Amino acid sequence: MVVIAVGTSTSPSHPPSVDVKITSCAVDSATRLPTARLEIHNHTSKASTYGVTVEFDEPNGTRLSEGAALSLTVAAGQTVKTTAGGSDQVTQKVTCKVTKVNRIAG
Repeated sequence: MVVIAVGTSTSPSHPPSVDVKITSCAVDSATRLPTARLEIHNHTSKASTYGVTVEFDEPNGTRLSEGAALSLTVAAGQTVKTTAGGSDQVTQKVTCKVTKVNRIAG
């Protein structure tokens, strides 16, 4: 499994991308849908909402599917676990890559 995190930020000292970690990346054998399990840890001092986009790729880098996860009101210092599922069925192994993280305080 290859994991790459890329994010957006309004605070260069603490970009939202460092708050998100992919903990597993797999294709469900029954549905053939790719899934990435995510762990989001709010390192800021304010409750925040997180929107995370994940890309599911072939090992050579070709995109096969895309998915997203939304976690509302993650308290300061809190860690939450969530899942981003792809919308396209695939038949081979995939790599997962976080392509965008939006963190909105409040």
